[in-house]
Amino acid sequence: MLESLLDFGEINRKPYLMFIWAFIICSVSIAVSLQISYRVPLENTIFDMTGIFSVLFIVLSSVYLITTTIKREEEMEEDDIDRHHQQNFWPRHKKDIVMIMFFFAGMTLAFSVWSFFLPPDTFMVQISKINEIQCISGSAVDYNAFFGQILLNNLQVTMFSFFFSFIFGAGASFILTWNASILGVYIGRISTSFWHIPIVSMAFLPHGVPEIAGYVCAGLAGSLISAAIIRQHKKGILKIIATDSFKILLLGVVLIVLAAGIEAYL
Repeated sequence: MLESLLDFGEINRKPYLMFIWAFIICSVSIAVSLQISYRVPLENTIFDMTGIFSVLFIVLSSVYLITTTIKREEEMEEDDIDRHHQQNFWPRHKKDIVMIMFFFAGMTLAFSVWSFFLPPDTFMVQISKINEIQCISGSAVDYNAFFGQILLNNLQVTMFSFFFSFIFGAGASFILTWNASILGVYIGRISTSFWHIPIVSMAFLPHGVPEIAGYVCAGLAGSLISAAIIRQHKKGILKIIATDSFKILLLGVVLIVLAAGIEAYL
């Protein structure tokens, strides 16, 4: 039911509604995961599975809307090509990118709020990844080496986003949800009060916005070319869509490089 609260036309007119929808979907998914309360004995500790289940429930809830939006966007692009509309790739796809960015922001805020109020071991899988990232950044004393590590890791995620979205329809939704959960849990953990969460979030905007936009571009590029192949377009139309996808992917790589530079040197 929740996945049908918004339709494509409404989101296309008001992309910011994705922020509210993502926050609700994420909050409901975390609440359901808490009710499952499944814990796995692992060596000398009890591993809480809430963090994993919450990501899975969010993906299940959001994949229909995300994939439907991408398919309809691909259909609109096909129609533009048939009508010989000479638009650049940015006017055709900017609303998609903005909409998915709002989707990511809503999930991040939800994870931040829930992480602040819930016990520290609730999101153990996300905390494990955060500790791994902190070990990498903490061991880097050379800024150039740090930049290289960040760039390599983020480019790997970017390429994974592209190929995962190309092969698997839910790929883009999973990549965004997983990264939003990590960032949100981290913000929630380092916030000293509920009202401190927005202030802490602001510190991540300079490098976070281009980084996430890069992942969004990669996922969108993979999804568009996948939808075009499935629809078995004529060679001319497929070539134009493939060119657009390549441009979007290239834009994503540029944004990733920019984000790594900001994070390492500023």
